[in-house]
Amino acid sequence: MKLSPVEEYGLRCLMQLARQVHSAQPTTIRQIAEYEGLSTAYVGKLMFLLQKAHLVQATRGVQGGYVLVKKPSELTVAEVFKALDPQDQTEAICEKFTGSEDACVHLSACVLQRVFNGLSEHINGYLRGVTLQDLVPAPPSAALSPAPLS
Repeated sequence: MKLSPVEEYGLRCLMQLARQVHSAQPTTIRQIAEYEGLSTAYVGKLMFLLQKAHLVQATRGVQGGYVLVKKPSELTVAEVFKALDPQDQTEAICEKFTGSEDACVHLSACVLQRVFNGLSEHINGYLRGVTLQDLVPAPPSAALSPAPLS
C-alpha cells in the first residue's frame, strides 16, 4: 500500500471541514486551499471526488462551500481513501514479481502470499478504526488554523 498525494491531501481537506463542523457557514475551497497550501484548482478536484463519493455536500452561492455529510466520529480514514482512489484499496501489498518476468513465477504456490495478505488486512483494519475525529480533536469553536510548516 502506498499513500498517494490525492489521498493525503483529500484527507487534509476533510480535516479542515471537520474542524468547522459546528460552524454556521460552509467552508470554501479558497479557505481550504489557503490553510493547506494548495491551489484552489487542486482542492476543487479533491472536493469533486469527495462529493461524488457522498462524503461532502456542496452549497452554491455567495455563502456557499462544503460541509461533511457525516459526523467526524463516523467517517473513517479507510472510507476517505476508498473514495479518493477506489482501485488502490483492492491492490494487494505484493501484486507480482518485479523482475524481468511478466508475472510472478511463484504465483501458483506463493508461500509469502499469506504474509502479504495478512499485512494488507492489518493496514486496512487499522484505517477502518481511525476516524476524522481522531485526527482533529480540536474544540468545536476552533477556527481554521494554518497548516504547520514542515
